[in-house]
Amino acid sequence: MAISNSVLGMNARNFLYVRPFNKRKYKLIADNKLLTKERLSKASVPSTKLVAKFLSLEDARHFDWASLPSDFVLKPSLGYGGRGIMVVTKWNGTEGQSLKGKKITIEMIETEIFGILDGAYSLSNAPDTAFIEERVKIHTFFKKYTAGGVPDVRVIVFNKIPVMAMMRLPTVYSDGKANLHLGAVGIGIDIRTGITTHGVSLGKSVRNIPGKKIKVRGIKIPNWKKILEVATEAQQTSRLGFVGIDIVLDENQGPLVLEINARPGLDIQIANKDSLRTRMERVASMDVSSVARGVELAQSLFAEPGLQELEVTGSVLGIIEKVTIFGSNKKKTIRAKIDTGAYRTSIDASLVHELGLDKHDKFIHVRAGSGKQKRRTARIVFKLRDKEIKTLASYTERSHMRFPMIVGRRDLKGFLVDPEHIPEGIKVK
Repeated sequence: MAISNSVLGMNARNFLYVRPFNKRKYKLIADNKLLTKERLSKASVPSTKLVAKFLSLEDARHFDWASLPSDFVLKPSLGYGGRGIMVVTKWNGTEGQSLKGKKITIEMIETEIFGILDGAYSLSNAPDTAFIEERVKIHTFFKKYTAGGVPDVRVIVFNKIPVMAMMRLPTVYSDGKANLHLGAVGIGIDIRTGITTHGVSLGKSVRNIPGKKIKVRGIKIPNWKKILEVATEAQQTSRLGFVGIDIVLDENQGPLVLEINARPGLDIQIANKDSLRTRMERVASMDVSSVARGVELAQSLFAEPGLQELEVTGSVLGIIEKVTIFGSNKKKTIRAKIDTGAYRTSIDASLVHELGLDKHDKFIHVRAGSGKQKRRTARIVFKLRDKEIKTLASYTERSHMRFPMIVGRRDLKGFLVDPEHIPEGIKVK
């Protein structure tokens, strides 16, 4: 049972969670990106692919630069705060480009590697190891939300249970980096549904993504359950009890672990408007037998009040959706317009006759573009996504309109509507 509603501070984090649950030898592994990557690979936890590593100056001088993929990222193994990371695109074997289009040569990469090996980006300037990994191909879903760079999802996992999450989006102010201290926006995520809730940038609450006219609330993260599962698997693999797992969503490979943090930052509480300490106290004594059970507990315990009744699967609709109407002797799949401005669902009169729908003796009055109308009604059963809906719909002549059916808000309980979302398989002309 949770005993504290206060926000978790850094001292309490270190004393109550980092020291008791994170043994030093495992923290040292988590602090080393290369060792973490090797451990994740051995445990078959999906992570970004290692291309090359450099332990000495000789490794860099004798490396076959033509063997690198067209896009890659150079990183220090002991780096922190995003320092020392070089992203290279359009590599042709001898030169490439930075994210800003500046020329990058072999000599420039070697110079950066030499700096990494000398400890330029590690704590206390300790000697380091440089490595190259494949660059993540950003999932198409995120392209309209981010201003360059790759967004990631930070999941706090404690006792094999994901307890809090946020998305970090690079903005026009963060120079393409998903770093909140540089101006990226952190957006809280409802653990149950994967839908975003609140946003924060540079310590202030924001309603829209900086530089864009898109609200931070109501974005449905793709592959959400898989993200939670991968984060939990990574926590178990790390052997740390309390961690922050950074996950990126690759267009082809899905969720990939980018990094494991043994001392995760606490800004995630601001983005979620909730106490991390309270959530962790609720699950501290639970006996979690598997990854699936940990995710199940998380989704049942930490749902946003306004999203508790929302269908978890397929809950975000676009303005055009495929709908299957069931008639007395056959069924028909059509394209329908999702219209939250209309109270009741309406269909084309031809569908009533074609499918043998159950006509009702009730008439209703509706407001249409041509003014007030008196319409007949029919009882219909239709499937929207995986949900079967029974309703009383009005019907009228709609052959002159683009869609033979509109679904009104009366029948949209349990769904969110994203005007910019285009469902898979739907083409908008």
